Amino acid sequence: MRSQSQMPKSMTIILVIITVAVFLVDVFTAKAVGQGETVSRLMPWFGCWKQTLLQPWMWHQFLSYGFLHSLETPFHVGFNMFGLFIFGRSVEERMGRYEFLRVYLVSMFLGGIAGCLTYWVMGVPSGVVIGASGAVSAVTILFACYYPHANILLMFIFPVKAWVVAVFFVISNLFGSLSMLSGPAGQDSGGTAFTVHLAGIAFALAYHYQRWNLSWLDVSKYRNRVGRSVKRTKLKLHDPDAKLRREEDDVDRILAKIHASGEASLTRAERRTLERHSRRKRESRK
Repeated sequence: MRSQSQMPKSMTIILVIITVAVFLVDVFTAKAVGQGETVSRLMPWFGCWKQTLLQPWMWHQFLSYGFLHSLETPFHVGFNMFGLFIFGRSVEERMGRYEFLRVYLVSMFLGGIAGCLTYWVMGVPSGVVIGASGAVSAVTILFACYYPHANILLMFIFPVKAWVVAVFFVISNLFGSLSMLSGPAGQDSGGTAFTVHLAGIAFALAYHYQRWNLSWLDVSKYRNRVGRSVKRTKLKLHDPDAKLRREEDDVDRILAKIHASGEASLTRAERRTLERHSRRKRESRK
């Protein structure tokens, strides 16, 4: 049996710790702008902006935005991390810690793209997406797919089946997205999260029903494969004198054979070796 210290750490717990740590760093490094208002110093670099779509050198923001949350209220990060903690551990146990991490990050990436596209469709001059809600939505839906009859305590009081919560979650986000996109153009209604949620939901459903596996995203597998190939490959050095040295050794052996058994004992190949060696010697003396 493994000891407690040898057990692999939960990827869910690691993600929660990292996200909360980033939030605290953001809080303590924020710039005060007067009357109790603060502005994040991390958001310009790590938030997912509308312009990110057209700036490939900033595409890391499609992942980094998911670790930033609103500084105006701790409920933003609180609700997301609570959902991740409640549903993530069971989903991680079902699919494995590294596959869970890949699913979480891919859903976050797709959510970032969906959020940016939403700003373009709405004609918002400038908008930013932050928060892990897209990835947490994917985890929530996967929990409902794996454990549809599990009871979830709504408002911490009313037990509701997981599949019922998932259906309500999908419908509410669909209506929210339609309402937002049909609103006045050029205005950021603050509802970008609806489409980010839907991106995570769509990916989770496709992942489950198409029986996808993201192990092909494991870069360590390719690194190890390259390492093994390098070890198997022998380094060949070009040595122009090696052929001459081999020929000299062959000539010495042939001469010894002539001395012991006579010239008649030579094979046709040995005679050609002697002739080639003799010709090379004559040419070198010219």
